[in-house]
Amino acid sequence: MSSASPDPSNTTPGDAVRVGVACTGTELGQELGTGAKRSTGTPRPRRAAVVRHDLRAVWLDGIAWSIMVGMGETYFPAFALGLGLDPVWAGLVATVPMVLGALLQLSAPVWLERWRSHRRLVVACAALQAASCLPLAIGAWRGHMDATWLYAWVTVYWAAGLGTAPAWGTWVETIVPARVRIHYFARRNRMLYVFQVVGVVAAGWMLQVGGRTGHLMHAFALVFLFAGLARAISACLLASQSEPTPMPEGMRAVGGRELLARFAHGDDGRLILYMLALQLSAQVAIPFFTPYVLESLHFSYLEYTILLAAAVASRFVFLPWFGRIARGRGLRALLVVGGVTVPIASLLWAVSTRFEVLLVAQLFAGAAFAAYELASFLLLFQAVALRERTSILTTYHVANSLAIFGGSMLGAAILSEAGSGSRAFVVVFVVSAALRALTWPLLWRVRERRGNALKIPLSDVR
Repeated sequence: MSSASPDPSNTTPGDAVRVGVACTGTELGQELGTGAKRSTGTPRPRRAAVVRHDLRAVWLDGIAWSIMVGMGETYFPAFALGLGLDPVWAGLVATVPMVLGALLQLSAPVWLERWRSHRRLVVACAALQAASCLPLAIGAWRGHMDATWLYAWVTVYWAAGLGTAPAWGTWVETIVPARVRIHYFARRNRMLYVFQVVGVVAAGWMLQVGGRTGHLMHAFALVFLFAGLARAISACLLASQSEPTPMPEGMRAVGGRELLARFAHGDDGRLILYMLALQLSAQVAIPFFTPYVLESLHFSYLEYTILLAAAVASRFVFLPWFGRIARGRGLRALLVVGGVTVPIASLLWAVSTRFEVLLVAQLFAGAAFAAYELASFLLLFQAVALRERTSILTTYHVANSLAIFGGSMLGAAILSEAGSGSRAFVVVFVVSAALRALTWPLLWRVRERRGNALKIPLSDVR
């Protein structure tokens, strides 16, 4: 998957792929529409073998993408600290380049209109994102990188990643047959969490060894090289997939004024408004967790890696239970579970400076965000029409990045005013928790189209 959202089986990768593509020939025939016309607006008929190949490729692309995330963007703030940036600027490297990248990805619809192909746009952006890791690796190997260049290359990384997201969200729905879509993504999403942990742990082990032997920056170089290689493999897998509908019929652009009007009355607008508000409040604290742990508490890279991995592993463990909630009570109920518990996560960071307490906090945070991410991801598929999805998601990613930027700047301002030491970070975490709780009235306004509810069989998430 591209960087649209955190997208995640207790099976091996091979078993998971086989389960993910298990559908009968009858179902495939119904989904492929063997009498469909060949045009840019209607699906091309696909043989069952092509569908199975596509589903495997989507699955494996997601695995490669997850490894990149675990070894790439997860460690940008730690890399900034290793280069000697102060904690505030090291924290902002996770947010400022993202908003700049989001503004750059506004050009993606222009390329989409020129190429008339979602696949071509996604592959090009994925290849650029892979290439952006190389200058970071070179800078790390040399042991020096100007902060301006660091921010510039991380901006390219985010621009390319965010550029894939709206187009991938439209394209993938035309690849995965509707009859197996929920079954497929439920298992895929869990597996992606596993490989994100693999990336986080592998990179953390390299940094721990590098730091102990006096070659920390060389270790960062290897981490970013592997991240770039993983994304390059992802780009090749994306290129191997078919494109049944290069440009879905009736595609239209949704203007900013129209989307703003939907914030008051539309199901998609209410959901997006809540997601933006929660993102802003959460980002007051999230960018500064790395400086807090590494600079203020002086944890080792091994301890830091364990904390990062714990949050991702918790997502994997709790996802089956959340799938049952979604099946039994609906996606909105699951969103409420996540929305109500997410504010508690940053409060737990403020309780104690002990590693054991922070580990429990990370496990809780991972579970809370897993509920929120699964519900919001599936609700977006339900609420946003396919013909409007590329347009709306492009605008959403800009707004989402602005929310991340705004939240991080507020956190940076609080951190600067609160002074130095761990107490300043505690203030940031408490303020973030309070702001997250203030999003609850927006959460109550989110609705689910019960007639269109996505049913998730228990067997899909075991």
